[in-house]
Amino acid sequence: MTSRTPEPEYSQIVFDNTVLSNFALTQSFDVLQKLYEGRAFICQAVLLEIQAGIESGWKYPQLRSRTRLQAVNQAIERGWLQFPNNNVDPSDEVLELRLAWEYGQGFGEGEAEAMAIARTRGWILATDDGKARRFCQENGIRLTGSLGILIKATQQEIVTLTEADTLHARMIDEGYRSPLDYDRGIYNYLNRQDENNF
Repeated sequence: MTSRTPEPEYSQIVFDNTVLSNFALTQSFDVLQKLYEGRAFICQAVLLEIQAGIESGWKYPQLRSRTRLQAVNQAIERGWLQFPNNNVDPSDEVLELRLAWEYGQGFGEGEAEAMAIARTRGWILATDDGKARRFCQENGIRLTGSLGILIKATQQEIVTLTEADTLHARMIDEGYRSPLDYDRGIYNYLNRQDENNF
């Protein structure tokens, strides 16, 4: 669920489409804002993926819920979700571009760009994509995902455990492929963790 490396309290975090979509589609973007305001980032390629989702929501009635992805645009307009600063060391910028191109050979453009940013800047990547998560674990890129964020939100009392389980179930309803059970998945996961700590 979360990375093996503890998340420093104020690390920057760059979001992939998967996590942003889960929170936007369940109308729970406020959770992300409360946890990450001032250190939440989105790259251009991920924004393009989000915009394509919004357009498909307007175009196809069966995908109407995707218009909720507009929460991403609103977060950018409000300033709590930002684009990474391009004022980086030129050699880091070259490395970031090279890695984005290299990662793009096996991943979508959004994932590739977000992974490159996380790796070169030492940021956390928020993704639920299984292939991307395995790659990050193998390559030392710190990561979290929707479940890790929901768990952190309960730990910081932003949402109750019941609310986190409800959001988790709603994410599954919207298409999230969670490794946890639909009913009380987060509750059961946390209780298993507590039992293992004794």
